[in-house]
Order: sequence, then structure tokens, then C-alpha cells
Amino acid sequence: MAKRNVPKKNIDPILVDVKKPNFNYDHLRKFEIVNLTKIPKQEKRNAVSIAKRVLLAVFIAGIVGFVSFIGITFANIRQMKATVEESGAQIMQNFSSSVGALKNFEPSTAATYLENNSKSLANIDNLVTKGFGENIVQTVSNFVPIIKQAFGLVGQVSNLNGDLLELTQTIADLQKNGFKDFKSNGPALIADLEKLHTLVQNLNSEAGDIKNTTSYLKSMSSFFGGLDQNVGNEYLKYSSELYGWDNVLVQLTNFLNSPTPKHIAVLFQNPAEIRPGGGFIGSYADVSVQNGQMQGMDVRDIYDPDGQLAIKVIPPEELQATTPNWGARDSNWFFDFPTSAKTTLNFLNASKMYSDKGIRFDAAIAININVVNSLLDVTGPITSPGYPTVDSSNFLEEVQRETEQSANQRAGQPKKILQVLAPILMEKLDALDSDQSKALIDALKNDLQKKDIMFYSTDPTIENFLDSNDVNGGVYQLPDGFWGNYLAVVNANVAGGKSDAFVKEAVNAHVDIDTSGNTFTDVTVTRQHTGNTQTDPWWRATNNDFLQIFTEPNSSLVDVTGENTRKKYSTLDYANSDYAVNPDLAAIQANEVFLTNFNTWQRSEFGKNVFGTWLFTKAGTTSTLTMRYQTSYNGIKVLMPGQKYTFVFERQSGVQNSLDLTINAPFKYYWVESNSPVYTYHTDDPDKRIIITLTLGYQSQ
Repeated sequence: MAKRNVPKKNIDPILVDVKKPNFNYDHLRKFEIVNLTKIPKQEKRNAVSIAKRVLLAVFIAGIVGFVSFIGITFANIRQMKATVEESGAQIMQNFSSSVGALKNFEPSTAATYLENNSKSLANIDNLVTKGFGENIVQTVSNFVPIIKQAFGLVGQVSNLNGDLLELTQTIADLQKNGFKDFKSNGPALIADLEKLHTLVQNLNSEAGDIKNTTSYLKSMSSFFGGLDQNVGNEYLKYSSELYGWDNVLVQLTNFLNSPTPKHIAVLFQNPAEIRPGGGFIGSYADVSVQNGQMQGMDVRDIYDPDGQLAIKVIPPEELQATTPNWGARDSNWFFDFPTSAKTTLNFLNASKMYSDKGIRFDAAIAININVVNSLLDVTGPITSPGYPTVDSSNFLEEVQRETEQSANQRAGQPKKILQVLAPILMEKLDALDSDQSKALIDALKNDLQKKDIMFYSTDPTIENFLDSNDVNGGVYQLPDGFWGNYLAVVNANVAGGKSDAFVKEAVNAHVDIDTSGNTFTDVTVTRQHTGNTQTDPWWRATNNDFLQIFTEPNSSLVDVTGENTRKKYSTLDYANSDYAVNPDLAAIQANEVFLTNFNTWQRSEFGKNVFGTWLFTKAGTTSTLTMRYQTSYNGIKVLMPGQKYTFVFERQSGVQNSLDLTINAPFKYYWVESNSPVYTYHTDDPDKRIIITLTLGYQSQ
């Protein structure tokens, strides 16, 4: 039967039993043509739609979860960052304070700061490496690698802090037991020194790594910026010192641990007879060292090796009328102690007393009476049969009396008292408790600051270290472009008994600066001799002082008043005799000029211009010398506000003096530091070196 096409208009695709009146069913139509042979699969379409909706919901939930996780993560990172920065400021301060304490020989104080750091760093480490913090750091660092590097820096800082803490503990052990170990336990001393060497190497490496890391991270937060400033930059500042410490520890360890004896000359300087390098070297001790510890100590009169000196050397001109031959007794002639010490050791090495035994001295330690008094203040009095009891109040007087007029002196052993007292003092030092040891260290620190202790080594590495740490008594070297003044007042007692024990010196310096930067300086030196109150004649002798004023190198003398003339000269013809020449002394005297109008010698010495003349002071009187000199600075074209002026004063070891200083600024200028055209300074007991830096300000009115 043929198919019949049903008209479209007669077919309604919407089937309902009863149509609702007035309802438009046309909008429900989905098909224009209805094929009744095909039934739409409505259930399958609904399943796919549901799946899509579920996936969409899961995706949206994932996005929301991820965003929430990221939000929580970064909220925790911000919290960690805030905690790190809050602790970081104190960590930085503790680092700085600990370094300052170490440089001041206070390891226990340094340890306190570093122990506080250990606690803070442990808290930070727990925050970023434990629990949720660890997950956060690991997750975020997969997307932002710098985060892992940043928190890894905490570990680097912790390692540095730990090694610094161990370093302070080792130094504290050396302070407590170093002297005892040096006397009787060499292996323990060497072990501590080797440990210091290892720790310094570690610190050098760790500080360098931190500097590299913080340079990259310093813009992230103030904590990293603070580390870069306080650890990184301080490392760069002190890196050469760290290398110096490392090198000297190796050399010092090798020196002390030598399988063959090494010899150190401990020079006892007597400031009662002052010399440029300190005091007259009347006695010394030959300390031998081997396998890390002291093997012996031989206390001697300085005339013992001089009596066996196999060479003849031309003495300084100022000494030639007193002694025709130069020897170890007068070798402390240079204001620069390393030069004096080198000269002394050369004389000792040349004496048959040592050369015949193949002994050479490798180092020198100079101590004066103030150091001995510091020791006696801690140990208490020393008593020995046949000798008077000595303490810090009478040591110099009793030893000098024994030296000058005792039975031992008449028997040719004037320094026998020192040979007796030295071992007793060593035993007392060995028995000090912790409080006494601390008191002694504090006293010796002050003696170092006053130049009462000085060190010298023939080893260049050790000597450079001593010089860079300012413990060798070397003359200060002015930097390039120096604008300012340098002053040192240097005395030499020549045939003046032991009168310097009762001479007090006052130094007054008045500096005027003109608008071109040139300076005019008036130096007044007043010496008061109170030895007339003493019974012993050596205290009452006239103080014959060859007085030298060390100034900046481009100065010229204007006037001198109060000087004396010494008329005694040597009659020996040194030029045509078999006398050797000391090269250091010859170099100084080669440029010497006698200024007839001023009765004064002018010479160049250790980078300074030096004016020297005589000043005699009788017991019970006061003498005054005044010098005026000017200094030109051709490199200064015009003075500017903010320009820095520097005044340097160096103290002579063993001299009792005060310093009064007045510095007048140029016309229409003032000193920022005093807010005045005048700057004044006074001290009754100067340190070994005083450096005053002033800043120019301009008065606009």
C-alpha cells in the first residue's frame, strides 16, 4: 500500500490529554519534522548532562580549594616573615655586640649574645621546617624557588652563630687555662690553637656564603637586608682580619709546637730611665719554647750578653759622649718599637753568650713596671728569704735599691733579686682562681691600651698581624690625603740617673687653621721633677732629656724657646774605625739637619718630621720647652663644609704625661662636633693613640 504523506499542519508534536486553554504550546516544539520511526533517547542525554555538571562542580571546588590553600599558605608565609623580621633585628644586634665583646677580650659576654641568638634561630627553624610550615615552604618553593633559598639562609646563619659560639668558648678556655697549659700542658694548648684555626676557617667560609645569598635576597625583606648589612658587609670589612687570624694561628702554632727550642726575649723596661722605645732595658728573660710549652726561663742582666758582644757598633750621636759602643742595653732607642726590638735581638744574637750555642731569638715582649704592678695587684705580695717583701707599691724602689747598693750588686749580681722573684711570681700566677684571672686580664687589657706591653716577632706573618692589631708599638702611618696634625712627645734620659720615676710631663698643643687649610701649632712641654724629696741619689739626679717632637711630614719649625745645650761629644773617629753601622740609625741620621738658629736637630723618621733638642730639669724644679711650627697643605685648594680634619696623638711607652689640646677652626668656620669655632680636649692619662676627627661647618652669618 502506498505511503501517504500527512500534511504538516495536521500534526501537533505536543501530545496532551487535555489542552489547557489559552496556553501557547508552540514554544515547546523542538522538531520541525517528526519521524515517528525514531524515538529520541532522552535518558542518555540527561546522564551526560549530569556528569558535566558534576565535573564542573568538582573543578570549581578545586579552584576554590586551591585558592584557599594559596591564601592560607601566603597568610602563613606572611606570619613567618613577620616572625623572622621581628627576631631578626635582635639577632643582628647580638651579632654586632658579640663581635665587639670578642675584640674587647670578653668571650663570656660574647657567648651570652650568641646563646640568645641560638634560641631565636631555633624558633625560626622550627617555624619553617616542622609541620605545616615545612609543607608550605616545600609547596610554595616549587613555584617560587627563591622562597626555599630565603628560608635556607636561616640554616646558614645558624651555622655561623654556632661556630662563633664555639669560638668564644675556645677563647674563654685559653684565657682560663692558656698560661697553665703553656707552662705544663703543651698538647692542650696546641689543640686549642688548632681548633681556633678550624673555626676561623669555617667562619670565613660561612660569612662569605651568607654575603652571596643576602646580596640576592636583600630586597625581599628588612631581615635579609639587615643580614646583608650586618653580616655580609661586616664580613667584607673584617675578611682581611679573618684571613690574618687564620694565617697567624698557623704560624703561631708552628712556632710554639716546634720540635726544636724557640727563644723569646722578655724585655723588662725601666721607665725610671726613659728611652724612646719605652724604658731602659736593664734586665730580660730568655724564655725557651718547645712542643707547645715553656721549657725554661733564664732571667739575666742586660750587661751579661753585652759583655760578650763580638762586634762594635756606632751608637746614636746623643749617646756617644756616654758610651763609645752601642749594645743591647741602649738598643731601645727608636720610638718605633719594632725597630727597637729588632735592634735588641740583633745584639743578643751577636753575643757569644748565644751565638756560640747556636741560639737565635725569634720574638720579643716588652713590659714595663706598670705590668709588673698589675701582676702583683692580683697575686699579692711576694716574700723570699733574704729579700724584702715586695708588692705593687714598692717593687720599683726595692728592686732598684737591690740593684744599686746591695751585697749582690757588690758581688757582681745586681739582678739576683729578679732571678729569685720571677719563679715565685710565675707560681702565683699559675694558682690564680677564676675571679683573679678575670681581674688580671682586665688589668693587662688596660696595660695594652697604655702601651705598657708591646710585642714583636721576626716572622713577617706574625709581625704584620701584631701591627694590624696595634699591639706592636709601631708608629702610626698617616693615610694618603691626610689633612690634620700628628703629635708625639718622645723623651730619652741620657745619664740622668733614674730620675724619670719622679718626673711628670704635661703636654699642651694649640692648633690654629687658616682659610687655606694650613696649620700653625704651638706645643708646650712642661716637666716637673719631684725627686728632691727622695733619699736615694739616683732619684735626685738631674733629668737630662733629649726631647723629640714628632710632627706631620710637611711641617717647618718657626720658633723654639726653653731648650738647653749639651756640650759633651765623642772624640772617637768612628768613620775610620772598625765599627759597624746600624742601617736603621744611619738612614735617620743621613737626613739630619742642625738648625743653628733654634739649637735644634731636624730629621725625617718613620714618615714624620722630627724636631729634637735637649731639656734639663734639676730635682725640685720645673722646666718648659715651647715649639711653634707650621704645616702647609698644597693639595687643598679650598675648604668646604663637611671636610674632615684629624688630630693624632701617640703616647710614649712608660711616660707619665697629660694632654691638653685646643683646635681653632678657620675664619667663618666652626667644628660640628663642638658646635663652636673651638674644640678642646683633655686627659690626664692618654691611651697609646688618640685620634680625633672633626667636621668643618660654615657660619653663614
